[in-house]
Amino acid sequence: MDTAEKGTISLRKANRHWNIPLTLLFDHLYGKIRSRKVGPVGVLITKEDQAVVFWVLVLQDVGLLINLQQLKMKVAKLTQTRPTPF
Repeated sequence: MDTAEKGTISLRKANRHWNIPLTLLFDHLYGKIRSRKVGPVGVLITKEDQAVVFWVLVLQDVGLLINLQQLKMKVAKLTQTRPTPF
């Protein structure tokens, strides 16, 4: 990548030599960065997420295990009791 940035090798030669996609080389060289968010959009805000984690850890310390249905019910309860934004 450095040799292509310095101009000592063409981008097409770098593409063939290191088997890096040409568009990736162009984007890197000219500062075009594509931001991709991995995963689904979050349902909980940070405070709610921390509350769920705390709840799970407390139950774990006591020796109780929760199943997926219980976790979903806890998340539903948290999201339904949110204050309205208006």
